[in-house]
Amino acid sequence: MIEKINPVTFSGSLHSHGCWTDYRNPRERKKFPFDLKTFLEHCISCDRDFQAITDIMACWPGKPEFREHRYAELLKTADPRGDYEVEEREGEAKIYLSSGKVFYIPRSQEILTDIHFKHILAVGSKEDIPGGRNVLETLRRVKDRGGTTVLDHIFMCDAWTEEEVMDLYQKGLIDALEWNGGLTFSTLLPEKVRIRTPNKESNLRVLAVSSRDNIPAVSNDDSHCSADIEQGAYTSYHMGVPSDSLIQGLARAIKAGHFKRVENYSSLFSPVKHLYYGTNSRSLFGERGLPDA
Repeated sequence: MIEKINPVTFSGSLHSHGCWTDYRNPRERKKFPFDLKTFLEHCISCDRDFQAITDIMACWPGKPEFREHRYAELLKTADPRGDYEVEEREGEAKIYLSSGKVFYIPRSQEILTDIHFKHILAVGSKEDIPGGRNVLETLRRVKDRGGTTVLDHIFMCDAWTEEEVMDLYQKGLIDALEWNGGLTFSTLLPEKVRIRTPNKESNLRVLAVSSRDNIPAVSNDDSHCSADIEQGAYTSYHMGVPSDSLIQGLARAIKAGHFKRVENYSSLFSPVKHLYYGTNSRSLFGERGLPDA
């Protein structure tokens, strides 16, 4: 039996698509195959205590509803003969390593609503939350199922207004805003490109709204490749050893303000990356799906 050692502070990202979403280079596929062992080694080398796997829930006009199950598929790659033990319960995996460290992989969902770029990050919901619905219906559905809601990259492409954000927070429908590590300065790009590109200025608005309206803001890497985890943003949650689950402990830490953001940016080329991959969402999620190992 592996001895279990938990940290007092848990550092990680609640919004992470792993190392595989933007695979284009065969060398990257070879270095980071889609398996649990490689994922664990990479996250632990980056000093993470947990790293969520975010499943995308979407429904694009004229196309079948899309539900991603990357979290479940990753856990299927666990090696029963490996130097770790896996315990999974209701969307949260505990990985007991031979070193004694316990690493957590919670499942989160990025829900694409019926309005362009109004995305909702749901953590702790035990069932799929369908995409393509309106914002209020989606938020209430997550809340009714005991989930925590975060508005991710909220001011990207001016999807939300500050008044909307404050209204939803006052109604108890959102728990936090997201400082997104996948966004970088893009002011040097042409205006027609910049308006379609994530940019650092939207994070500055997040911090301003968080400070002014007293809404928690957490940092996530929104990883789409290995470098995003290595260099991206994360949050350190001060919560001690969770008596029930990591997800519930994180939710309490967010509400109490017991966390510290680490505001890194993954790459200076993020605007180009997002522009390139963002123009082909059908290929990114619908046709290609999970990469081959």
